[in-house]
Amino acid sequence: MTPGQAPGGCTSGQPSLAHANLQHWLDFFCSSAVTEASLGVIQPLTAEEACGFLGCMVVETGEPELENLDVVEAGSGAGRGAMQYTGVRRTAYDAARLQAIAEGMEPNSNGWQELYFAEEYAGMHDPPEGSLIGWTRVFEDRPSCMDPAEAAAYWTGSAAEAQGYFRPGTPHTERRQAEALRVWGLVQSGALVLPPTGA
Repeated sequence: MTPGQAPGGCTSGQPSLAHANLQHWLDFFCSSAVTEASLGVIQPLTAEEACGFLGCMVVETGEPELENLDVVEAGSGAGRGAMQYTGVRRTAYDAARLQAIAEGMEPNSNGWQELYFAEEYAGMHDPPEGSLIGWTRVFEDRPSCMDPAEAAAYWTGSAAEAQGYFRPGTPHTERRQAEALRVWGLVQSGALVLPPTGA
């Protein structure tokens, strides 16, 4: 890697303000911030893995720039939040959301959504019945060397096959992969900038 070049081959520089929320999540996923927030459970993602995950989030929320995160699922209204928490996961999310509002926090903010995501995976919002999502070990057992499209498919999984992180009833995998590649293109062009190695 040459000086001034970020991991993944793109030239480091100033991120675009047009993509501020995508940048916030990229910084979170590709640095020790995700490890700290998840109490050591989730290790930093590669740029490709993060772009795959962000592509899924775009499809989940319907927000190409992740501008609104505390969104309710269109149509059924079953899911809510950046990860479209549903069922017992929605119950826990709603309780944490109301607590955050009571404490003067903004549940639509990147920071709160990132923290909730990490805490939920680490088991900090689990009901007495057991883990909401951490039992899947999708972060601990992820394959190595995935490209953005492969990562999007991996994170997506499906409800029918009981695989992946998002596990939607209708995966729309191609849409998620297309968004992952769009975000990857922003990284490659320098519009999104990866955090320094070891950050």
